[in-house]
Amino acid sequence: MDMRAQPPPEPPRRDRIGLPGWGAILLIPLLVLLTLYLAMVFIGRPYVVRGASMYPTLHEGDRVFVMKYRFSDTPDRGDVVVLKDIGGQSELLIKRVIAIAGDRLTMKNGELIVNDRYSYDSSNTRVTEAYTQLVPDDAVFVMGDNEARSYDSRMFGPVSLDKVMGRAAFIFWPPGDAGKL
Repeated sequence: MDMRAQPPPEPPRRDRIGLPGWGAILLIPLLVLLTLYLAMVFIGRPYVVRGASMYPTLHEGDRVFVMKYRFSDTPDRGDVVVLKDIGGQSELLIKRVIAIAGDRLTMKNGELIVNDRYSYDSSNTRVTEAYTQLVPDDAVFVMGDNEARSYDSRMFGPVSLDKVMGRAAFIFWPPGDAGKL
């Protein structure tokens, strides 16, 4: 029998990540969360459509990305905007800008006329009296696309720009409805 000294057996090999490896693994989700947070603070955020006031443009449950207005950028006619703190409600509203500061609105015979040029037929029976109104500075007049089922500026008046959270830029969910607004 050969009695030469045998080297000790190798310990079982373990795959070790080690402290630097774990740090990298934990850093990746942290960076993803930080990026999402910064995007929501500085760029915009998602919003889930509730109700049918913007039908057929938007459907119940659609998810839209709302971009904040930056610097001197303000809503323009036709923008779809998300509003906060309207009529003491905590629920956010999504509506289309019909008129901007300085525009003259006339409501008569079921028709809303902006600056004697743009006309919106109204099947809404909640506003029964004719009126003419100027949209004040730093405000917008908004309506839902499905105006017969919309709680909008015809009921609560022009909306101050500080209540406009941002412009709905595109629908991102569900995929079948995805697209730019």
